[in-house]
Amino acid sequence: MNERCDVAVLGAGVGGYPAAIRAAQLGASVCIVENDAVGGTCLNRGCIPTKVLHAKAHLVHSLHVSEQAGIVANEVAIDPAVLFSFKNNVVSDLVRGVETLFKRWKVKVVRGTGRLVSPRNIEVEGYGTIETEKIIVATGSEETEIPGVVVDGDRVLDSAQLLSLGSIPRSLVIIGGGVIGCEFASIFNAFGTEVKIVEMLPRLVATEDLQISRALQTYFKRKGIELHLKSRVVSVEKFDGGVNVVLDSEDKITGEFVLVAAGRKPRVSGLGLEEIGVEFGPRGIVVDDWMSTNVAGVYAAGDVVGGWLLAHVAMRESVVAVENAFGAYRKIDYSSVPTTIYTIPEISRVGMTEEQAAAEGIEVKKGRFPFAANGKAKGLQETDGFVKWIARRDDDRVIGLHIIGPGATELVASGIIAVERRMTVEQFVNSIFPHPTLSESLFESAESILGKAIHIK
Repeated sequence: MNERCDVAVLGAGVGGYPAAIRAAQLGASVCIVENDAVGGTCLNRGCIPTKVLHAKAHLVHSLHVSEQAGIVANEVAIDPAVLFSFKNNVVSDLVRGVETLFKRWKVKVVRGTGRLVSPRNIEVEGYGTIETEKIIVATGSEETEIPGVVVDGDRVLDSAQLLSLGSIPRSLVIIGGGVIGCEFASIFNAFGTEVKIVEMLPRLVATEDLQISRALQTYFKRKGIELHLKSRVVSVEKFDGGVNVVLDSEDKITGEFVLVAAGRKPRVSGLGLEEIGVEFGPRGIVVDDWMSTNVAGVYAAGDVVGGWLLAHVAMRESVVAVENAFGAYRKIDYSSVPTTIYTIPEISRVGMTEEQAAAEGIEVKKGRFPFAANGKAKGLQETDGFVKWIARRDDDRVIGLHIIGPGATELVASGIIAVERRMTVEQFVNSIFPHPTLSESLFESAESILGKAIHIK
């Protein structure tokens, strides 16, 4: 069977489906090729299901700490079958939502594995050929493998398999102390699992500000999460009922299951990129500032181009790619991309870390405000963490915001605007923040740069 359309999108994840819808909004006939459920890894096996579990884990955490305020939950019982079914239902509802949008915009969904055979043609296994004027490659990313560790879906799991487990492990060894590993550590620790993390680097979430990493490590240790930093996994040894993880120190860490969370890499193999001359490498497909590859008419967006590997970046890149394919001239400012980490407590940031600023020779001023001094946080019994601003010393323009604490993933939004618009500290604090709210901590932290914070010494 052959299909003809104006725009063909390879991959219906968060780097693909927004591109398809925007192209249709611009008047194009659109085909989107997908060999799995629409929504990709983020919706089906990543962002959404993990945040559903995080929300319930946070609820369990809140019930436990509320005992200090006289609200006693004698027994917090978790029914794994119902919990995982609820998670699946949320995912299914959102998948149907995307499918409904496709119908609304008359996007043709082609089921199967696609491969580029020319700059104008995609061959879909078991379907036929799609002839098109423009191609958007948005095939996302895949799990990074660890030498000596085989993910078997039995005792050694990747994140998708853990999400499909349907039960709460008694103990879990997590290989990888990055974003994915730390999020799962928080979730299952709150559910009562004995959690151990193995990380090669000297600190957790090493892409974040050093003070943020250290604070997270402190909180994890307080909650009984066992940390093995600066440790490399040599092998895993399965036995009846569990797994031994062997470290380079010759120590063995035992768990009922092992989660391999060593990060992700662009999915570029088997796409036909070599055959049509699209430039790519281990870090993904090479694109210019307009999301165009070196082959005219072929664009790429999302995790497959490397870089941030974040869903919200993929969405923006996909829309920009399509609009540029239709004659626009848009570029993305990556300097104000936010990151959000759904640990307990949450972490978020936008802009530079202190270490990045130092590496670029930028002298900075810092402001920090603890949630322990915030009235709303005290009422929530979530006083762990702080807000930290970084501003240039020469002109007081804010260049970074770092948050660990309650509501961090929501609070970062105002920091995005401040960093993107290159606001000064004075401009930011001239706004009036509502009381009592967690957002006051943003204001107080910025005021502390000027030495004017009211509620800290």
